[in-house]
Amino acid sequence: MSLLEIQGLEAGYGAQAVLRDLSLEIVEGSFAALVGPNGHGKSTALRTVSGLVRARAGLIRLAGERIDRLRPDQIVAAGIVHVPQGDMLFPEMTVLENLRLGAYLPQAATHAANRLEEVFALLPKLAERKHQVASTLSGGERRMVGIGRGLMAGGRILMLDEPSLGLAPIVIDQIYDIVQRLAASGRTILVVEENAMRIAEMADRMHLMDNGRIAWSGPGSEFLSRPEILSAYLGG
Repeated sequence: MSLLEIQGLEAGYGAQAVLRDLSLEIVEGSFAALVGPNGHGKSTALRTVSGLVRARAGLIRLAGERIDRLRPDQIVAAGIVHVPQGDMLFPEMTVLENLRLGAYLPQAATHAANRLEEVFALLPKLAERKHQVASTLSGGERRMVGIGRGLMAGGRILMLDEPSLGLAPIVIDQIYDIVQRLAASGRTILVVEENAMRIAEMADRMHLMDNGRIAWSGPGSEFLSRPEILSAYLGG
């Protein structure tokens, strides 16, 4: 069953159009990846789904209910959790304080204690660093806090915007081990990733963006076997 459905979505910044007739479906319980060249709308797609960018046309449904006319806080309450590109932490707050901010909505706050235990079980390094100020963490640790803060919100779909951006290869391995464990638990995940070859080995389904729309969708194994796709859109 499709959990997230996007139809004919158009969005952009000022006079600049970025998304052009974007249509996409994410199946509940799946691990999907949105890939493609820089500047072709991947991050804008996530920002539009989460309400940070307003749709100019088209619609977005979550579990059959339209959400594209809602405020960002209402979209979070409906079940969309967006972990943005970069750290986006409160640098002078502790790890624990940053995590607790993920559960600021009333329905999330009621489950905050249990979710905090789950986050620490998944990310034990954060339990060790919980009283440490965020600005003193390593890049990989800050990325873990961002993911953990997203998990504190609960939600029905977790959207991760380039979780490996700017990290060392060994840290990228750690981040994607976390993402794979989340996917194996049955959580619905949509990841934006520049490294298409890496994510194709893990994702159930790949969605290739070109010029603001989906150019190709299919299983990761097929993506890796289609050199013309890599050549045309990724320079591979």
